[in-house]
Parts: sequence; C-alpha cells; structure tokens
Amino acid sequence: MALEIERKFLVKQENLPELHGGQYIIQGYLLEVPSIRYRLLGDSIKITVKELRPDGSRQEIETFNPSSTQEEQDALKRISLAPPIEKIRYELPYGGLIWEVDVYQMENRGLITVDVEIPEVGYFLTFPKWVNWERDITHDSAYFNINLARRPYTTWQIR
Repeated sequence: MALEIERKFLVKQENLPELHGGQYIIQGYLLEVPSIRYRLLGDSIKITVKELRPDGSRQEIETFNPSSTQEEQDALKRISLAPPIEKIRYELPYGGLIWEVDVYQMENRGLITVDVEIPEVGYFLTFPKWVNWERDITHDSAYFNINLARRPYTTWQIR
C-alpha cells in the first residue's frame, strides 16, 4: 500500500510552456468514501482505492488491467456515481519533482490544474512560473474530480 501526499494548484495559462505527449484519461468514480476511481487509458483500466488520513495524505492501492474490452469500459461508465470526466495529462519535471498538468475536456473545458506529489507532509515547494501558487486548491472540494463530474466547470457562474 502506497502513501500519497499531493498538492493541487491552478495554472497561469499565459506562462504555461507548450505541452507535448499528453495521455488522454477518462476518469470515473464507483465509491466516494473510501474513494474508488477508475481511469480508462486507451485499452487499459487502472482502478485505485484511496483512503484519506488525518494529516491530508492518502493510503493508495492500485490495480491495472492492460487490455480491457469496450464492454468492460462501458460497464464502468454505466455504474459510475456521475458521468466520467475527461482530461489530458502532461508530465513536466521541475525542482526534482514531476508536475502533472491536467487540461480538462468536454464539460470541464477551460480548466487547467497541476498536481505535484511531494515526499513528505510540510515539504517546501519551489514553483515553476506557470503554477499559480496563490491558488492552492488541494482542499477546495469544488476542484475534486468527483465534484467536477457532478458539477462541471463550464456550469460555474464565478470562476
């Protein structure tokens, strides 16, 4: 079981470098607590179980099916708590860490966020110029992917 400590921020789109080689992700949720999510990555399926801990870190268990059928993928979409979200993920190295930029698609188009996994709680981050460090959305539930599925970004009145 892995321990995940992650921070999430909005992006200064005007400072974002040109993005290449992203992976298209369709992501849905089967259970909210603990979080059980799936990601459709082409023909593969990754299922992740995450349990939130009091310090903000999460215990994480993942399983991977490298070759799923369309029937299996359709079944996951059908039993989801909400319609799945779609995003393209790009990985950008900076400061010895991998920053994952998510460019949301479909009902969440216009939203770009960045996640960074840190080695320990309280880790001091140095930020690339394209990260809006003043907009730490790690604990802002509106930006949780399950809530973006329920209430997409394009429906927000104030952004």
